[in-house]
Parts: sequence; C-alpha cells; structure tokens
Amino acid sequence: MKLNQTLSGLVVLLVGLAVILQARTFPSAAGQTIGPGFFPAIAGGGFVLCGIALMISGRGSGAPWLEPGEWTRRPRLMFNFVLVFADLVFYAFAVSRLGFFITAVLFLSVLMWAFAVPRLRIVPLALVVTLVIHYAFYTLLRVPLPWGVLEGIAW
Repeated sequence: MKLNQTLSGLVVLLVGLAVILQARTFPSAAGQTIGPGFFPAIAGGGFVLCGIALMISGRGSGAPWLEPGEWTRRPRLMFNFVLVFADLVFYAFAVSRLGFFITAVLFLSVLMWAFAVPRLRIVPLALVVTLVIHYAFYTLLRVPLPWGVLEGIAW
C-alpha cells in the first residue's frame, strides 16, 4: 500500500504534534532541569520536521492518494495489519487497569500468534521480552510503569 507523500507527511506531522502536546503534560522531575517530557518533545519535533519535508516533496506529484498493494488482497495479511492496530488500542486501554506485565504479555502473545511464532515459544518469549522491557524502563530509565492488578507485589 502506497500513500501519497503529501498525505504521509500530514500524518507524520500530526503524530509529531500529538507527541509534543502529550509530552508537555508530563510532570517535571524534582531537582532536574530536564524532565520526562524533554526527549519525547524532541522526537515529536523531529516528526514535525520530517512531516513538513514529506509534504513539500510530495507537492504536485500527481500521484494517487492511496494505492493498494498486492498484499491487501491476501486476507491473512490484511488480518495481521488490522490486528496490530487493534492490539495497540487494547494496550492503550488495558495497561492502566491490568498493569504493564499482564498487558504486555497478552499484547506480545497475540502478535506472536498472528505472525506464526511456534506455539510453544510464544509465552516464554513474551515473558522474557516483557521482563527485559520492564527492567530497561523501570530500573535503568526510571520510568514508572503501571502495576495494575499486581500492585500488591510491586517491587
């Protein structure tokens, strides 16, 4: 599937603006000049600049807004395409209630199942990847992740 560069640029620009606006809502870190929203805001600014560049490069190209690719006629690939977005929506709505561990394991397990990872490897891989991501964010980067229903065993 090919999107016109002007349309792609507009999407990237809007995502960048959304990231910047969301980063501004992050609380400031006590005693630090750089808060948790600093790097996301820089990334959002990069998205905005890239979106503008894409819009400029696609101006007047005459290309169609959307050109479906061969893969869009294959039901399994379309299912996987839609499933990725549905899984992301699930994560966004479930993570605060269920907590990072449960939501991430479910999220990864569904995607691994959809992309034909051998069945016996799905749960162990999802658990290991979730623990690695949690360690990276919670311990190394000191980003608090929601515990949800596991609040009683939070370390």
